[in-house]
Amino acid sequence: MIRLFVSQNLSEKETIQLSELQAHYLLHVMRRQIGDSVLLFNGRDGEWSATIQLLEKKKNQLILTKQTKPQIINESLILCPALIKKEPMDFVFQKATELGVSDIYPLITERTVVSKINSERTNRLLIEAAEQCERLTIPTLHEPIKLTDLWHTLPSSAQPICLAERGQEQTPKFSEKTPALCIGPEGGWSPDELDLFSRHQTSFWHMGNTILRAETAAIAAIACYRFNH
Repeated sequence: MIRLFVSQNLSEKETIQLSELQAHYLLHVMRRQIGDSVLLFNGRDGEWSATIQLLEKKKNQLILTKQTKPQIINESLILCPALIKKEPMDFVFQKATELGVSDIYPLITERTVVSKINSERTNRLLIEAAEQCERLTIPTLHEPIKLTDLWHTLPSSAQPICLAERGQEQTPKFSEKTPALCIGPEGGWSPDELDLFSRHQTSFWHMGNTILRAETAAIAAIACYRFNH
């Protein structure tokens, strides 16, 4: 079943109008017709089945019929990945969405190769990933920040965890706070950055004796945390 993210409130018998891009997708890519059903979600009201009543190039109309899934509040999990090259960064964004990350704070570090992202494009990527994996929410994408600003940018409810190649602990001591998994760039954290984590009394986490690529470390850390909590 096709799933689409919309911003409108969702309730029984509510009429919904899709964007032109979404209408084009239904009409010309998926070949949907009047009377067909699609699933809609907005991150607040659960998932709803909707019936297509009008589907043209410039005009469309769907009516909500019934809720198929109630809204679920999942456990928060923050990802703080150092910015890396476009293709592996996209992979991280997609898989973090599939694995249920709630917030993403891209980091600018000493060895970061890029210093900005296209937020509009990246948010579209997050939405598409959520649509495909049947997730009911979209991760919140924050503006990139310097690593030195991390501790006063994260909410007070967050617990930074540093993924390091040579960590002092195999498994960090997780508190009741929301974990914020910090993933280094290609080339790893610099000595000064590791010292910065230490001075902020940040827990270190290393995941075995092999050196993981930045994108692999991000996905492995999220999956390991989800499996154990």
